[in-house]
Amino acid sequence: MAIDTARLDGGDRILAVDHQPRLLDSLRALAGANDLPLDTAETADEAMDLLASGRYCVLLVDLLHPEKAGQQLMRFASERGLELHVVVSTTDPSQSVAVQALRNGARDFLRKPYAPEELVLTLGNALDNRRLTRENRFYQNRLHRSEQLYRFIVDRSPDMIYILDPDGRFTFLNSTAERLLGYRPESLLGRHYEQLVLPEDLPLARHGMNDRRTGERATRNLELRLLRSGDGPDEQRMVVVEVNAMGIYAQAEDSQPGALLGTYGIVRDITERKHAEAMIRYQAYHDLLTGLPNRALFKDRLMATISRNQRSGEKLAVLFLDLDRFKMVNDSLGHSVGDTLLERVAQRLRRCLREGDTLARLGGDEFTVLLPAIQTEMDAIRVSEKCVKALEEPFQVDDRELYLGVSIGIAIAPDHGETVETLVKHADVAMYHVKEQGRGRWAVFEPVMSSRVDHHVNLEHGLRHALEKNELRLAYQPQIDVEVGRVTAVEALVRWQHPTLGLISPMEFIPVAEQTGAIVGISRWVLREACRGVLSWPTANRQGIRLAVNLSPLHVGQPDFVQDILGILQEEGFPPQRLELEITEHLLMSNLDNVVGKLRQLTAHGVSFAVDDFGTGYSSLSYLQRLPIQTLKIDQSFIRALAEGSESHKLVGAIIAMGQGLGLKIVAEGVETHGQLQHLRKLQCMQMQGYLFGKPSETLLEDEELGQRWRAAVGVS
Repeated sequence: MAIDTARLDGGDRILAVDHQPRLLDSLRALAGANDLPLDTAETADEAMDLLASGRYCVLLVDLLHPEKAGQQLMRFASERGLELHVVVSTTDPSQSVAVQALRNGARDFLRKPYAPEELVLTLGNALDNRRLTRENRFYQNRLHRSEQLYRFIVDRSPDMIYILDPDGRFTFLNSTAERLLGYRPESLLGRHYEQLVLPEDLPLARHGMNDRRTGERATRNLELRLLRSGDGPDEQRMVVVEVNAMGIYAQAEDSQPGALLGTYGIVRDITERKHAEAMIRYQAYHDLLTGLPNRALFKDRLMATISRNQRSGEKLAVLFLDLDRFKMVNDSLGHSVGDTLLERVAQRLRRCLREGDTLARLGGDEFTVLLPAIQTEMDAIRVSEKCVKALEEPFQVDDRELYLGVSIGIAIAPDHGETVETLVKHADVAMYHVKEQGRGRWAVFEPVMSSRVDHHVNLEHGLRHALEKNELRLAYQPQIDVEVGRVTAVEALVRWQHPTLGLISPMEFIPVAEQTGAIVGISRWVLREACRGVLSWPTANRQGIRLAVNLSPLHVGQPDFVQDILGILQEEGFPPQRLELEITEHLLMSNLDNVVGKLRQLTAHGVSFAVDDFGTGYSSLSYLQRLPIQTLKIDQSFIRALAEGSESHKLVGAIIAMGQGLGLKIVAEGVETHGQLQHLRKLQCMQMQGYLFGKPSETLLEDEELGQRWRAAVGVS
């Protein structure tokens, strides 16, 4: 008999124990000829040492061994827990010996002398039996582990797994049922699934939860609402789930379909997912700060209203609202105060509207209102007036009393357009018109307003190419010391020579440049060109005339502002001591700490600073003391209204006295008449600038011409 030794492992060996050496030699020869893994031992002690190694699964022992090795070895195996297939042999012919051996644990019995074929067959069968026993135990263990793993997976599944009988009653539920629905699984066995379904969802549940179909036609991702255990309203007990279900059938026989055994289903809790989806939908269509509809939702509602009104013949109105002075408050007090203000504004505006109206925030400080059904234009005007009045009242934020205001543009459909884009655009145009006219009001769209907006757009587009096309020009206006008739400084003023629109005033294009950010490039160009221009005038260099250049808040806000200024001065060879940069009060207050640091860095290199248009902003002594300011320029609006005994006369006198008390130089802007000059001289202001001494020019006044103008102005012959 050939033994399959390839299927044997290290513990599949035979140990033959006999006291006759010649017999053991014969056994070894027979085993070698038949590929049996056999070892031999003569004594019981020698055999026990070998068995202790754990390498043997079959024991062949002679019952008549002088040391009673059979009994000793079987006891030894039992005590050590060794699994041995014991084959006993003996020359005793009595039956009782064989019976007693089998009772003591022997598995097979051989009589001596045994035929070689019988011995080989018996030992081979013993090895096979050992292998089969081991494999059987292995598969049983694996099956047990598989069942444990299956139970673990099913019970630990985040989804509820269930089985229904053909009538729809539960026959199995995993432990997730308790976590999901609050019921112990055994309490639901035998109950119908409809008892767990929200009544409104029963039609859907009947369609899919007890599905008998299989494959592609089986129920997939069916959304239902199930009821949890406990008291309270359905809304609080409800859980939203997703169901996948399919029929279970017995194995088919003779090509006949198997009997229906029931339904297998998986229930997944998607409550949190539904909440997240609802939140995402809300965020997609609402402003997160104010909770108002955003641009997308406003357009959807406006589009739907336009379609409905076209059928009904009703009118609708779109209001475009832009807050006044909000940017100043936001820049000076910070975004947290600005956000609080926007929330308060939204609350006030809501109270001005009807139930069916829509208030939306487009972004920043811009809002829109949809009035879906109005009779006449006056209905929209009345709502606008309520909004204007509501925002005139001060806002109390962090112990501060803040004033805003709102400018509103109105567009009526179908009079001013019948599409979303047209109505919003025309309302925006009307709002922009209000801004130009003084703010804090409302205006209904008129076609003529569009031309002004188109002009603004043309300016914006042209500015982007004005520098590269060399369309900008510089003009210089002198500052005069009226006591001696000498030019002390020249202010560089930018002009735009448009190829088709002609000469454009800076009052017209500078605000556009500020809005678009083009002002930063323009500021750099002005400084560089002004340095070159002044250095080209022999008189200016001989007399050490200073150059005054206006700064844009956007330019000052650039991270490399200081290096930018110093770099231009170095490249052009212009002395920093002859440069005076003019800044506005609004710039100082918008980011005072940051501005102070930058100005002090430039002052350390010799650059001086002047506050332009002083008196129109905060006029605060605190920043004058903190900043490296050398000059105050009194705004021309005060000079224009200057008259003996007037309030302006007193105010200008106070400004001059205050500035001189702080050791500052005072320059009066916009001096145009002899009367203004005389008043200023009486107030001890001797530095002046204005048309009385010369309009802005591309060249510096010659000494003789300046002398003539000065003598004429001061009345000296």
